[in-house]
Amino acid sequence: MECAIHSRLKHSNIVQAYQYCEDDEFYTMIMENCNDAGYFEEKIENRHTEIKNETKLRYYAMEILEGLDHIHKNNIIHSDMKLANILLNRPSAEEKAQGIMPEVKLCDFGISQIIPPLETIRKSVMVERSGTYGYIAPELNSNEKLIGPEVDMWAFGVILYEMCTAYKPTAVKKYQ
Repeated sequence: MECAIHSRLKHSNIVQAYQYCEDDEFYTMIMENCNDAGYFEEKIENRHTEIKNETKLRYYAMEILEGLDHIHKNNIIHSDMKLANILLNRPSAEEKAQGIMPEVKLCDFGISQIIPPLETIRKSVMVERSGTYGYIAPELNSNEKLIGPEVDMWAFGVILYEMCTAYKPTAVKKYQ
């Protein structure tokens, strides 16, 4: 399912999936390379260093939102938004000199869900609770069986807080 979902998403803020193949045991995806893929996870989660430059922070946030908007407009819920699934592709020195900015790209559609296209409430049936501790929306811990893009927006809020402070919000812990 991941390959099918990922391959239909074409956007500058989503890691491009070029090709995939499957057999009974494995699947292999050939994807776009991001030259500083672990930037956010390393800087924020591992080194506990927040992003202090407000212009950069705003830029990164907008890039993430552009990617999420594209996913949601294609009736997909990411369901596992977290720092590890946000990659950075830096421009070359020549591109940087021309004013080209780094690209922020979303990846990992392994537990993504498709919203049936005719659903007017834009929700998908949650088969089983999924996501990553610390980023999971409260409704995923309830008996709620219908989920929507809101779960990604909750996780985005956690990510943005984390980018600003280098820590997850303490209130998140009571929902986990």
